[in-house]
Amino acid sequence: MAQKILIAEDDVFLSSLLKTRLTKEGFEVVAVADGEAAHRALIAGAFALVLLDLMLPKRSGLEVLRLMRERDDRTPVLVLT
Repeated sequence: MAQKILIAEDDVFLSSLLKTRLTKEGFEVVAVADGEAAHRALIAGAFALVLLDLMLPKRSGLEVLRLMRERDDRTPVLVLT
C-alpha cells in the first residue's frame, strides 16, 4: 500500500504540481485548499507526511499544526511558505 501524503495548499497550481509529482512517485495524495479541510482530513485518517502552507483560508497552517500536536499527532510536517 502506498504511503499517504496530505497537501494543504490554497495555491491551485502548486497543489496540482505537487500532487502530480508525488503520485507519479507512488504516493497516495490527498490535497485540500483550506485549514479546516486539512484539520478534518487529519482527524479522519493517518498520513505519513503533511505538506502544510502557513497562509491557508478558514484556519491557518499554524493552527492546524497546533491542533495536531494537541491531539499528540506526531505526523511529520513540512511547512510551505
